[in-house]
Amino acid sequence: MAKAFDAVWIDGLLNKLTLLNLPSYIVHKISSYLWGRTFEASFQTATSSLRGMRAAVAQGGLISPVLFSLYVNDMPSPSHHIALALYADDTAIRATSRKATLLVSYLESYLNELQRWLSEWRIAINVSKSTAIIFARAGRRFIQPRPVTLLRKPIQWVDTARNLGVTVDTRLNLPPHIDQVRKKTAHMMGMLGPLLNRKSDLSVRNGVLTYKQPIRPMMDYACPAWRSAAPTHVRRLQETKCLRLATGAPWYVSNRQIHEDLGVPLFVDHIRALTASFDSKLSDVENPIKRQLGRYLRWPRVDPVAWRQSQGRQGPSVD
Repeated sequence: MAKAFDAVWIDGLLNKLTLLNLPSYIVHKISSYLWGRTFEASFQTATSSLRGMRAAVAQGGLISPVLFSLYVNDMPSPSHHIALALYADDTAIRATSRKATLLVSYLESYLNELQRWLSEWRIAINVSKSTAIIFARAGRRFIQPRPVTLLRKPIQWVDTARNLGVTVDTRLNLPPHIDQVRKKTAHMMGMLGPLLNRKSDLSVRNGVLTYKQPIRPMMDYACPAWRSAAPTHVRRLQETKCLRLATGAPWYVSNRQIHEDLGVPLFVDHIRALTASFDSKLSDVENPIKRQLGRYLRWPRVDPVAWRQSQGRQGPSVD
């Protein structure tokens, strides 16, 4: 959705809150929170007059994500062959069929309903940023169907798609994601070059923190989702250059020895423990589909409590 929080129609939101049978005093409080806000535009020395805001919930507001979720809560229900995956302002529409032509038919049928709903509630969609991809088993060939359309604009078929930061191809393989993460990590390493070099005065402790804070989180992001990647691909994310530069270790010192001396687990062991910690919390999740995610774990389980203690952490949280 284009500028999702800025596109929330205030009158429409208040109407939906009333239809949801929220107590009148809560609706009144939200109304007073949303109405009465103004804005102005400035360019060089010129400033426009104040204008009232008839749409948008406050960016950064604590209740803004909740208000937006309530606003889109009545999105058209999918049919038997269609499923929705919603997260904030990101929406994925999934259709299943053995024939590509039927996929287009199912998608266009739902998109027509969605288009009417978007128009009714004044929600804008950035069609140019929308893509379509067909996932199929290896060895199965199909003729790429015609593009589906939304708002009279075609949605192009692609070979790789990115959803919530994870990139996959038409076979649900993860090398495209690994490649993108490596590029982002290399870019970050380049930006930190003045700090991470053998002539730098940066202490070893701060060098390790530099690895743990801006670099490693870029690599382990959403690792429970791409846990099934081949070990050879995961090992490509092993980034020891940062620690080697921080310690000034010579070439003949192995990467494993550097990690052991610094008390920093190898990246493969790190994401294995993160995934085990993630799976240990699934039993408390109400959604039965999410509870089954741990079944797909391919690595031996690691005790998350022992791993946190080895990292000097307490409690159930995971960095």
